[in-house]
Amino acid sequence: MTAGLDDLPRNRRSSAFERRVAAALKAYLPGDEPIVVACSGGPDSLAALVATTRSRSVGSVTAACFDHQLRPAAETKADVAFVAEMASRLDACFASGVPGAPLLGDEGSARQVRYAWLGEVCARHQALVCVTGHTRDDQAETVLLRLTRGSGLHGAAGMRAWAHWPSDLTSDAVPRLLRPLLGISRADVEEYLDALGVQPRLDPTNELLTYARNRLRNRVMPELEQLNSGAKRHLAGFAEHARLDDDALEGWAAREFAEHGRVRPGAVSLSRASLGQLPSAVTTRVVRLAAEELGLTLTSEQLKGALAALRRSGYAVSIEGGTVRSGRADLVVSQEM
Repeated sequence: MTAGLDDLPRNRRSSAFERRVAAALKAYLPGDEPIVVACSGGPDSLAALVATTRSRSVGSVTAACFDHQLRPAAETKADVAFVAEMASRLDACFASGVPGAPLLGDEGSARQVRYAWLGEVCARHQALVCVTGHTRDDQAETVLLRLTRGSGLHGAAGMRAWAHWPSDLTSDAVPRLLRPLLGISRADVEEYLDALGVQPRLDPTNELLTYARNRLRNRVMPELEQLNSGAKRHLAGFAEHARLDDDALEGWAAREFAEHGRVRPGAVSLSRASLGQLPSAVTTRVVRLAAEELGLTLTSEQLKGALAALRRSGYAVSIEGGTVRSGRADLVVSQEM
């Protein structure tokens, strides 16, 4: 446990929250290896920083604050300074960064650049784990957003507490994401910060309805909570059930692919007879694994086409970088040469 400068209050309310975070960390990190915590200074990431630092040894945690430079400079500089001050008070290391070029302003571009920088920070501090402050509320929002965009079971499973890095990195040692607050509500986060007597930084752009998540958070969620006050909790629970089902189907598909997939340069063959005996939910996953073996990606519509190809010989589906074709005995996923 941290036993340095940390001058923040310690009381029954703060200790209860920190035990929950410590348990979530220990489930995936039994040791005391270096950790990077992505922290903007906002409520969720600030709570993650304090609780994570208090559960680790002095100097093992790095607070990483990225300035996207999409808001007035005075605001973002104050955010960075605040996180630096909190890191100092907690005896944590500190890193800050900015984009190498102006961002487009959309959520996707900002996220991609931020995670690329966080990966660099992890490499610099020899950390194989980056903690983020995603909460149960974020999970509920993610599930709804993905369902409205046509996601299947995998997307409905939402965010995972222990996840692969969301973008490609040049580093040989790719870190993983850990979300220890994923089972904790935003209301609990606010109570924790109140117990600490800490006032987080607030980002005014979180109120802008130009962003999809903000519209859902500020308009849709309040309406759902009028229907059921436990809507967020239930949506997050649904994600957990979906994850368990998806994991089971993925495991089944992996076993089938290992047994029946025949990999050769530029192509993967799958027995039509073997695939035909499987539920479609498993078949589509086996075909997706075959495509991934070749570095190809199939959309949901192309997976539907693959099911159609399975039913009749001579049927072909074009995909980016290749084809899925049905022969007399095999379904063949091939790369364009």
